[in-house]
Amino acid sequence: MMFELEDVCFSYPETQREVFAPYSTTIPQGAYLLLMGDNGSGKSTLLNLLAGFQQPSAGKILFKGEDMRQWQKKKKAFYRHFGILFQEVDHQLFNNSVYDEIAFGPRQLGLSEEEVRRRVEDCLALLSIAPLRQRVPYQLSGGEKKKVAFASILAMNPETFLLDEPFNGLTKDSEKLFKEILRKLHDLGKTILIASHDYRSFQDEPVDVLLFTEKITPYKKEDIQKDQKLIARLASY
Repeated sequence: MMFELEDVCFSYPETQREVFAPYSTTIPQGAYLLLMGDNGSGKSTLLNLLAGFQQPSAGKILFKGEDMRQWQKKKKAFYRHFGILFQEVDHQLFNNSVYDEIAFGPRQLGLSEEEVRRRVEDCLALLSIAPLRQRVPYQLSGGEKKKVAFASILAMNPETFLLDEPFNGLTKDSEKLFKEILRKLHDLGKTILIASHDYRSFQDEPVDVLLFTEKITPYKKEDIQKDQKLIARLASY
């Protein structure tokens, strides 16, 4: 299993508001999951817990069979496994050029500069952003920033992708490109979790759903396809 959650609870310390009550589940390697629900229902919180950015109020999370608290003692090794895309991508863009932004992660992996260059060029071409290579990331449009941020995690070739509203700010063509890339990553056995309000964008994708309401309810793709009321409900978020 990629992740195992055992009676996990989370409350914000400043308000003591419980985001979700004791929750247990397993997420296998190769899962393609869409996290859906209202604002504040816990979608982004679950991504943050799985990424180790926040800690459960109770219960525990295992990653690849090891308690997350142990992984926190070896963060560099832990984050080699992850590609994380924030909803506000400005929070993860900090280099002086698009090239260096995409190269940053591979360089942290200790790769040769030749391999770094190969990965950067591949990602620039894949996302059609080669003309931006010398641009300053914070001067780009919202959609361009999203592409650069996505390229920066693709260049690291992680096992697991945690993406928060990845289509925000994208044109329809760019959204289509992102979906094609995600489908290929899924075919390669990558684990992908996406927080989104937009089920219609994923309706034709091979995604299962975790629906965040009073509790977290899983739905398989094949079951969703048979239930028009559920499809309408998911499309209403």
